[in-house]
Amino acid sequence: MRQNKFVIAIVKQYDVVRVTAIRDERFASQSPRYGRHPIAGDVGTIVEDYGNAFEVECCERGKAGTLWLEAMYPDELEVV
Repeated sequence: MRQNKFVIAIVKQYDVVRVTAIRDERFASQSPRYGRHPIAGDVGTIVEDYGNAFEVECCERGKAGTLWLEAMYPDELEVV
């Protein structure tokens, strides 16, 4: 897995992040709650900080509504 320079201490709610990787296969057996699951390259906003993970929301550009909303680990993200 690629290492990135995501530093938990400087990330805060409403920061914009890019998905760089998806850890394990946790989405493989679940149906998406919204349009789809996250994929590498998606850009979203941190809407909640859980300490060891972040709730990230991704919206489709030019459309209203949530494309996906999932808990993501710090090593799966980079600040945009």
